[in-house]
Amino acid sequence: MNRQQLQATLREENVRDDAYSLNGGHMPEAYTLSQRDDRWVVYYSERSLESGKREFATESEACQKLLNQIRNDPTTRH
Repeated sequence: MNRQQLQATLREENVRDDAYSLNGGHMPEAYTLSQRDDRWVVYYSERSLESGKREFATESEACQKLLNQIRNDPTTRH
């Protein structure tokens, strides 16, 4: 899975656009996917803090982790 496929899946599953960012950054209270050098990073952004940060070697692993986190959080849906 890549970011484009993840984006399509999240839209199909009716996940709020403001519940996540697939381009890094520090949105308020959002699940985030970021590419840093040769690693992929997944974290929850809250008040510019990166909670639960995990690093992955591949985009696919990171996308799957982010998808699982979002699916397990019912507050991300409309």
